[in-house]
Amino acid sequence: MKNLPYWNVNLDLDIASWLPMGMDYRPVSVNHLYSGELVALASLSLSLGSELFCLSSPRIGFAGPFLRDCMIIPGRGKGLSLGFTAVFGYSQPMEDLVARQTEGDFAIRAGVSLCNFRNRSMLLGSFKAIVLASSTPFFDDEEFLAKLIAAMMKEKGNLSFSYFAEQFGYLRFAIPYETDDPLDLEISRLLYEMEFDETREAVGPSPEEPFPTPLGVIVKLAK
Repeated sequence: MKNLPYWNVNLDLDIASWLPMGMDYRPVSVNHLYSGELVALASLSLSLGSELFCLSSPRIGFAGPFLRDCMIIPGRGKGLSLGFTAVFGYSQPMEDLVARQTEGDFAIRAGVSLCNFRNRSMLLGSFKAIVLASSTPFFDDEEFLAKLIAAMMKEKGNLSFSYFAEQFGYLRFAIPYETDDPLDLEISRLLYEMEFDETREAVGPSPEEPFPTPLGVIVKLAK
């Protein structure tokens, strides 16, 4: 089991007001509007207890279930997107798989963060998320996504999840950091905020890592 670091920022994503945040009857099939590549990612991520939120890159543009307006409204998804960014809902199997796929690859990094979904200034929900981001604006996302999909296929998980999500609806319920122990998080925060050199030598470097640049433009940083 491999653990990903935490990013030192949270992510804010502006989504359309009509997006079904609560009960979603098309979490997978809506991606047919874009490509089979996204359909596979959405279906396989559900089988691993995760969920595809969105992707952004020069090749893909802006796409994914949480960016449906970009896929449906003509011209909405056009524009310059520097670098590759992918956001998945958190699950331990997905974290382990992503950690293995990005280990030793300096062109792309992955970490855990809190993703806030907003409509204008209104907060609609916050989800613990796995965020992949490239370290270069010219990252080859096509090759990477092909390898990621192949790894997800090999992992399999529960492939019936996507079928039942489409048939009966997929209920999103946000409990940020539900997989973490609040006491452990608070102890870590207090330790790493101490200014003593001796403390830092004892507990090691910060568990948070700086988010790579250039940023995918679907992401707005919020300290």
